Amino acid sequence: MRVTVNFEPEEIPGDSISVADLLKMRRYSFPLIIARIGGRLVERTDYETTFVREGDEVELYHLVSGG
Repeated sequence: MRVTVNFEPEEIPGDSISVADLLKMRRYSFPLIIARIGGRLVERTDYETTFVREGDEVELYHLVSGG
């Protein structure tokens, strides 16, 4: 399937992938990652049950704190 991840087109095998599996596939291991699909925020507790599908626009952000 074709999706856009962080404004870059990407080809991902299959018809859908969970947000959690997408993070694993991209080797994102940061504890504080924000995910949005089509501009809609995905709750961290829903990463296993929320799926990215053909044509979706996904944004993944790593939260960084500082002072």
